Amino acid sequence: MNLEYYFAERINQIAPKFELGKVYSNLSAFAFNVVNESKVKKLRIFDFDDTLAKVKANVIVKNQGKETVLRPAEFAVYDSKPGDTFDFREFNAVIKKAAPIQNNIKLLKSALNSPATKTTILTARLLGYPVKKYLKDQFNLNVYVVAVGGNDPMKKVHYIEKEIQKGYNDIIFIDDSIKNVNAVNSLKEKYPSVKLQTIHTTEAEHVSL
Repeated sequence: MNLEYYFAERINQIAPKFELGKVYSNLSAFAFNVVNESKVKKLRIFDFDDTLAKVKANVIVKNQGKETVLRPAEFAVYDSKPGDTFDFREFNAVIKKAAPIQNNIKLLKSALNSPATKTTILTARLLGYPVKKYLKDQFNLNVYVVAVGGNDPMKKVHYIEKEIQKGYNDIIFIDDSIKNVNAVNSLKEKYPSVKLQTIHTTEAEHVSL
């Protein structure tokens, strides 16, 4: 067989499988193997209240003329009842009194120091501005803040799922609410190819981002 004819035929057979700009391994091999080009997209997500700082502020729950005052930790696990309305007035104000949780602040700084990592504050608050301003004023940190406006864990689950659909495949989620942690865990079965680590904040000091 004419060698020029043979190689021309083989090139015609395999050329459509290639894409310009890609790198292929072992060019002399019979079957060309594409170099693994899968990219790791890192996302680090932090809750704020009782995760990064303990803030002196309360949520007022109103129902049938009665008011209940909830601290952030209580609100995080509160089960809403029919007729509940929530007053986030204290949480919408600029944060004046707060005690930072230093171990988790260090983790936040570590995540922000990685240019290839997207770092987000995901809070149940109605407004993200007070959180953003606090972190900027106290630690000179410029952090993207997403406020979901409620303590339903599915609000955080839906946000993270949208990020997965954008291609983020290496995710760590840190929250003080075990309800939120358990809810986000449900995504592990739905997206088995995604590296998803959920951390209750009592464990956070032992974690490397």
